[in-house]
Amino acid sequence: MPSHAASRPTRFALGLAAALALAACGGGGGDDDDDHAHEHHDIDTAGRLAIAESGSPTLRLHDLDSASVVASFNLANSPSAVYASPGGRYALALQRTQDTTQIVDGGIWQEDHGDHDHDYKQEPRLLTLRLDGPQPTHYDDRAGQAALFMDGRAASAQNASALLLTDAGIGAGQVAATLALTAPMHGFAEPNGEHLVTSALVAGATAPTQVEIYRRQGSAYSFVQRLDALCPGMHGSYTQGQTTVAGCSDGALLVRPAAGGNFGATRVTAPSGISTIAGHPAMARFVGIGNSGTPSTTRFYDIDPATHAATAIAIAGWGEGRLRRAHGFDRAGRTLFVLDDLGTLYALQYSAGAWATRATVPGAVPSMPAAAPFPAFAANGARDEVYLSDPNGRQLLVLDTAQLQVKQRVALGFAPSYLTWLGIAR
Repeated sequence: MPSHAASRPTRFALGLAAALALAACGGGGGDDDDDHAHEHHDIDTAGRLAIAESGSPTLRLHDLDSASVVASFNLANSPSAVYASPGGRYALALQRTQDTTQIVDGGIWQEDHGDHDHDYKQEPRLLTLRLDGPQPTHYDDRAGQAALFMDGRAASAQNASALLLTDAGIGAGQVAATLALTAPMHGFAEPNGEHLVTSALVAGATAPTQVEIYRRQGSAYSFVQRLDALCPGMHGSYTQGQTTVAGCSDGALLVRPAAGGNFGATRVTAPSGISTIAGHPAMARFVGIGNSGTPSTTRFYDIDPATHAATAIAIAGWGEGRLRRAHGFDRAGRTLFVLDDLGTLYALQYSAGAWATRATVPGAVPSMPAAAPFPAFAANGARDEVYLSDPNGRQLLVLDTAQLQVKQRVALGFAPSYLTWLGIAR
């Protein structure tokens, strides 16, 4: 497999733009404009998976069309997470404890050429652009833009911050906007239209319990308001439409625009805490996830923003002591897949006002890791497939989202950890 080494990196620190010249991909020449307008520019591609090797700085690009690794990159450090850019072209490899994020161009993307969309497929490459900041942790991708939240570091008096990212910005070697906060915190930043909804730390507190609203003005954000509603144990967030939901130790907090250009917040109570919010752009509701009880058990709640209610979701066969290890929706938002700590996979669907368990796959991951990194989940945006990494089995599970079953197990020859899908969503 080819090995790609980066040249001396160009870094982006908060408030500084890094210059990066990227090669533009052109179409036909000027003399062929009439013919060019009638050419077909669609590429039938299933995309690529960016797969990190457990305990290694190696990131591989697995091409789903050829079923082969087409590039292997030696990163600076072992990734703490791998995410796709908002447009699905780039893979962002977060390296939390080393305060940096590296970016790989997956090589598959689409451009709007006015009278047609033009698809491209080229070799992947590691960009020289880096995103530097103290402890990059939460990454939230919403409607063509994403926010990378840096937790900061109290020991060195480094405050939290957020970077707004777009594919166009990454291609130009810059971020779309930046926000510097006034304290370090383990928090989040959710893009909500032209606004950014962030966690907020009350003076004297050690963890965020409120949210603040900022409005984008060019490449920066201006403060709008801090909402009074309290959300103890705030952790986890998701935005669908104009509604942002954050998890709390006693339920969830719904944040959305109100009259006069401000935002309002509504409390939603639940029998136990919620620390993860799952959602999908095609679903007008949310799923709250959190652990509670003795033995510790993962609980699931349907959160309805219209009624401000959180209703327990009963997964058939999910007993006391079961813990979630991975989850994610398929590309259509029709099915929510949940993997437990025994390696059993559950497929849930919402219909007729309730969630139902449509399929159960015992032993989907035959040997579960005893500690992180656990299997990771990725959905294909161009095919009815989702993927699970199997670190102990050194393989990749391919799941058919139409048949709700494992269709293939791909031997990788290494222990995979984090992964994300890159390509053109259909």
